[in-house]
Amino acid sequence: MQGAYPSMTVGSFTILQNMANRNTFGRLVLFIVLGLIIGGVLGEALGLLFGELGELMNAGGYDNIVRNFFVASFDLNLGFPGDKAQPVILDLYLIKLALGFGLKINVVSVIGMIISIYIMKWSGGNR
Repeated sequence: MQGAYPSMTVGSFTILQNMANRNTFGRLVLFIVLGLIIGGVLGEALGLLFGELGELMNAGGYDNIVRNFFVASFDLNLGFPGDKAQPVILDLYLIKLALGFGLKINVVSVIGMIISIYIMKWSGGNR
């Protein structure tokens, strides 16, 4: 029974292997976004951990230098005035559009993005 469909199995395996070896733009964006999200969450978790350790060890309190290194972020807000999450509203009488975009990147997010790009190249890159 193993040799019942040899050409179909070999052909579909070849197609799947070729699809996995392509580095498309969509795949790159997916890996970058996943790396930024996972890195951001890890950065916040490490900041919480080092904040608590700073409290326990009397090393600068909760708001110490090591915690700030992991938690400090670069905020880019387009359409959000100040720190409020209020988008810019474009009222065209018939249609009302709310526009806004916010991005928060910390050090561990950038490291996560670099690692995710490396994993993408290693896992499915052209060898």
